[in-house]
Amino acid sequence: MQGGPGEGKTILANQFCYYRAKLGERALYVTLLAETHNRLLRHLRKMDFMADTGDQQSVFYGSAFDTLRQDGLEGVLRFLMRNAKSHDVSTIVVDGLFALEESAETERSFREFINDLAAFADISGSTVLLLTNSERSTGSPEFTMVDGWIELNSGELECRSFRYIRVHKLRGSGFVAGRHMTRINQQGFHVYPRLESVAGDARAVAMREERVSSGVPSLDELIEGGFPYSSSTALVGPTGIGKTSLGLAFICQSTVEEPGLLFGFYEDSIRLERRAAALGLDLASLLESGAVEILNYPPTEQIVDHLAEDMLHAVRRRGVKRLFVDGVDGFRQAAVYPLRTGRFLSALISCLRADGVTTVFTAELPELMGGENAMQFTAISAVAENILLLRYAELDATLHRTLAVMKMRESSFAPYVFEFHIGQDGFQIDSRMSGTEGVISGLPHRQGRGENTDG
Repeated sequence: MQGGPGEGKTILANQFCYYRAKLGERALYVTLLAETHNRLLRHLRKMDFMADTGDQQSVFYGSAFDTLRQDGLEGVLRFLMRNAKSHDVSTIVVDGLFALEESAETERSFREFINDLAAFADISGSTVLLLTNSERSTGSPEFTMVDGWIELNSGELECRSFRYIRVHKLRGSGFVAGRHMTRINQQGFHVYPRLESVAGDARAVAMREERVSSGVPSLDELIEGGFPYSSSTALVGPTGIGKTSLGLAFICQSTVEEPGLLFGFYEDSIRLERRAAALGLDLASLLESGAVEILNYPPTEQIVDHLAEDMLHAVRRRGVKRLFVDGVDGFRQAAVYPLRTGRFLSALISCLRADGVTTVFTAELPELMGGENAMQFTAISAVAENILLLRYAELDATLHRTLAVMKMRESSFAPYVFEFHIGQDGFQIDSRMSGTEGVISGLPHRQGRGENTDG
């Protein structure tokens, strides 16, 4: 296990030892040139994984530094074998492997030590973790002769710092290559695999030939009764146009039998309840009955794969069938590597579809008014099976809200632009607007929705 100071090697190794202790096994943690055991344990006692272990006598700590100075590598090997046998351990951690190499007379003697230690692990059935610093070349003996090589590292992007883990080698098994974000907190060391690298195992549920109501009857008329089951729909438009209002109408159709999840970044549950009440929607009762759950994550320095993990866990924990993601741009802001966003969203939608979830998410357009740039969608359009475009149109110095169905897979739809309003009666579609160029230039005229709306 390779990593520089402060990357989390000691925490991860101890967390592994105490996890094995919870399973009834014993572990030996041996230090060389490292902090004293009192200091080590003083900091580790704050970690939950130590508090959760009833019998802390199952992890034994020892220092082999004096043995190294007096008896060299052979003495350290005898120290490990003797203490492993006397304590009957199945896990051995050697913290400070670089000190062993620095004490070796030749590189050959260090290779022989690694080889003998590997042979002892094989014979005794023990798992051995060797912790070393990051100042090592890829040709170092500990990397070429061991069965596994794990790197703990960190990086910076503009003002943001982040941690990651990378598996370089793991004999006898497959592993997910590349960087995976990590986090250290009071619970210990956490790894969040890249969603697009592990999402391929999802098994799709049986499809149902049915429509899922949008919560707006007049909109359902335009899309053959609602959204296709387990599809993804993007509500695209500028700020204030009504995307969240339409999403609230959708999620408030949830029931205890087919629950819903509202996953957002910008508004907490109190504000959402108040907004829903202003639309005539009783979100508060749905939350109280358990038909709807709200998860809110402030758009700070989140880990995008952590967000996905929490979302999918909440979906599977409650058997969620309706999901409203308010502000999908929050995922892009959380991504350390924004170029991942398209692949990440594709993998996330694939997992949700496999779980039989019908998803509606909002996506922001920077333009308030129409125009050529207003039609330049982001990577979201590649993962959204359905797209509803909400825009402003100016008529006689008055702003009008308009809606158009841009894309609806597996069904036909009314290919027109409609005006809508939002009030105490909720989200309501009104008149069909004719003359698309007029809408963009601000010179439309309107006609009744009943004319040629059969699509």
